[in-house]
Amino acid sequence: MKHKILITGPDSDLKTKIVELFLENGSVVAVSLNNPNKKPNTKKKNLLEILWNNKSPLSAKNMILDCQNKLGGFDEALTILSSEHSNKPIHEISSSEIERVIDTSLKGNLFILKEIILYFQNKDNGNISLVHNIDQHEIPAPLFAVGTGGLSALTKSLFASYQNEKLTVNSFSSNSFEIDEYAEFIFRNITERGKSVHGKSFKYQDRGMLKSFTMQKKR
Repeated sequence: MKHKILITGPDSDLKTKIVELFLENGSVVAVSLNNPNKKPNTKKKNLLEILWNNKSPLSAKNMILDCQNKLGGFDEALTILSSEHSNKPIHEISSSEIERVIDTSLKGNLFILKEIILYFQNKDNGNISLVHNIDQHEIPAPLFAVGTGGLSALTKSLFASYQNEKLTVNSFSSNSFEIDEYAEFIFRNITERGKSVHGKSFKYQDRGMLKSFTMQKKR
């Protein structure tokens, strides 16, 4: 049986590279498509592109249903977490910009993660990878800080909340701008995992150093 993975998150070079790696490995890939003007590719073998409105909880539900109806479900989910970078001080940010950034960086991820976790709970197993695609800054600007801080806290909370469940939640982060190497690091750690592990944060280190550290105890 072929490995089936759902990949969600804002469209980016990192997401494109991760999709390519899994397709090259023979996996069946379902991936969110955020651009409503782009038609899903229906000709590429083992690829299901699903239009996703990340502001809509109904769109998140429909994505899971599409995977079930067209692929027979999935075994693995990978969600790319990112927050739009902004250097503006808080008093210069418009209310509409605040709403847009919160919608895309926080609400959209919460909607889809809720549906993925519910699917795996009903299935009684599954693996979730939270991939942080976030620029690291020592003193981030206010709106960027809200997004990145919220996503980091969400990761730790999911580690703790599901440590006694049959599904697993792990995360990936990087201190490098090397997109291809980071994507390959993620791919290898997911596909070469010998046993079930939960609550582990894998960090891609620059200068060719691959290092991981545990934030929660292994099962």
